[in-house]
Amino acid sequence: MSGAFSARISKHSPVISHSEIPLRLKLGDGSCTFKIGEKEFNHHLDVDLWNAQQDSLKSRFQFDELAIDMSVECSENITIKASLRNFSEQPVALKNIKLSLRKAMLGDGENGSYAFLKNGFQSWTASHVHFPDETQKVPNIAVSRVMQENMNNLADGRRGYFVSDGYAILGNLKEKAYLLMGQREPFNQMVYMRAYFKDGQDAPPAIEFVFDFGGKTIASGAELSLDPLMLMVDRNPNRLLDAYFSTIAPKSELPAELPTGWCSWYYYYTHVTQKDITDNIETAAGRGINWTYFVLDDGYQTAVGDWLSINDKFSGGLKNIADKARTAGFVPGIWTAPFFALAKSKLYQEHPDWFLQDSKGKPVWAGWNPLWSVFGSIHGLDTTNPGFQDYLRDVVHTIVHDFGFKYLKLDFLFGATLEGKAYDQSLSPAERLKLGFDIIREAAGPDIVILGCGCPLFPAIGKVQAMRIGPDVAPFWFAKYRYHITNDPHALCTKFAVRSIITRSQMHRMLWINDPDCLMLRDTDTRLTENERMTLANAIVITGGMYVISDKLSALPERTWSLMAAADEIVRKCDRGRSWALDIMEREFPAYVYNSAGYLAVFNMSDNVEKCNLRFSDYLEDSALANCSLEDVWTKERINASDGLLDFGKMPQRSSRLFKILAGE
Repeated sequence: MSGAFSARISKHSPVISHSEIPLRLKLGDGSCTFKIGEKEFNHHLDVDLWNAQQDSLKSRFQFDELAIDMSVECSENITIKASLRNFSEQPVALKNIKLSLRKAMLGDGENGSYAFLKNGFQSWTASHVHFPDETQKVPNIAVSRVMQENMNNLADGRRGYFVSDGYAILGNLKEKAYLLMGQREPFNQMVYMRAYFKDGQDAPPAIEFVFDFGGKTIASGAELSLDPLMLMVDRNPNRLLDAYFSTIAPKSELPAELPTGWCSWYYYYTHVTQKDITDNIETAAGRGINWTYFVLDDGYQTAVGDWLSINDKFSGGLKNIADKARTAGFVPGIWTAPFFALAKSKLYQEHPDWFLQDSKGKPVWAGWNPLWSVFGSIHGLDTTNPGFQDYLRDVVHTIVHDFGFKYLKLDFLFGATLEGKAYDQSLSPAERLKLGFDIIREAAGPDIVILGCGCPLFPAIGKVQAMRIGPDVAPFWFAKYRYHITNDPHALCTKFAVRSIITRSQMHRMLWINDPDCLMLRDTDTRLTENERMTLANAIVITGGMYVISDKLSALPERTWSLMAAADEIVRKCDRGRSWALDIMEREFPAYVYNSAGYLAVFNMSDNVEKCNLRFSDYLEDSALANCSLEDVWTKERINASDGLLDFGKMPQRSSRLFKILAGE
């Protein structure tokens, strides 16, 4: 990236441009919404109050109750900073602050070919590109919304209106110009980017930035700094994502060795028993497998929330399982959902005051899971409550130091960020989640590896070593009825899991170790075809994330063990490369994924036979790849580039191929 941004006032409106990439950002009005007592205020932030000062724009928005100081600093990137001061004599409960771009033009004219890459709120939320004539789906049933969406950042059903959490990319495909907009540390608020292409027209959109405080209270006379926003431009969206993730990367160290292992969930689900775990440990140990972790997932507790109350299927105790795994050479791991509890749990029955409260003083509803209770609701816990904090410390200390589990898979973490009244309202939902992580880390110790799942992404940066970056995989390809009947864009299925594995692949070893979820290779007890199983396998391998098997090991044939061994070798190489979804801005399901360790994967995610070909020079500057040869790692078939074009021929539906790049041969 080269060139620089500059700012000026044009016809009373602040305008930002770039010296090398044709870009014009025209600032618009904003707003600030808050409450004092029961009275709500919504103050207008007037665009005419901006003034230009030496490659920056500055403004002070002064009101009777508070003042907002805001600056837009222009250099190689744009940094938007803001602070707020409470001048009232009472605490101010902040809802949000909004800032708009009336027009975001990429390219030399009004006409272009626009696309908007949205990032989902949490691990399971859909993340992919949208085009101006589309409508962003939102589930039409409450349980799917609350358990997968950000309830404060929902698309409104208008054609051309898209919402994103944490970061987004606006691209003009015709001009090959891309603008990344992203939140910076310390990640104390939820920050959103919303794009509106008027009436679905392919023309420069309006953009809105939203700082969501979730009712955080600011004491009289106190100040608050907003998380900075960063804007960056480039001709290559993958280069933008690498630069952005590098900028916000935490200082904490990640595990040097790629996490690999076995997990009970996708074969046994909640029916898992102590014998199931020990049988698989013995099978893996007998094979001499080079795995790190052995993970007991959901199914051992008497109720979600009562983590130290073990059911009859595990009469031998959890310490026995951890000892068995350790003796076999594995690090024992365990699943919990620390900020969630069922209404029928002892925790909920005895301590309803430990939960976030709704407007009626009742524990906040967090969804429903038929695997836990057909009729029971789930509720989100309040990490600021001292009683719950003590309980959480005791649970984590017991699991880690008494039972001996050294790997924690923490699930349904969005429970800590649900909107509701907390014991300590001075913390935003993002800060409540960060506090929960800090309590767990303190109780577990510095050497315990923590994986986040069902987790709002940005507050977890620097708090976890690994993060689930997509929805659950499943022993089926697509949830057709759920998708169409409930309008659910995140519907649990392997197809949507592969989509997020690819579109979020560049987070790997920048923000954390990516967890693409488990690999299922069995050809029984599954509705996945061989092509579908290999598409999941190739997506996991090429992106280099965690490599965890979830099959009944003793039932796998020898050919599957050979496949696992080969995949294990390649994924460890790809872990050390950088993965780019080359056409990430061009289609919902990217077809070409390149890894700098020397691999290329090709995907046909459609339900039809598709002809696939690729010209490296359209995406990569490495001229050595223009005349390369490829070798299919599974079939050993070779493909040679002709005039810089790689022709993969017709690919079957839902299929993929993984190639080793033999550059220069």
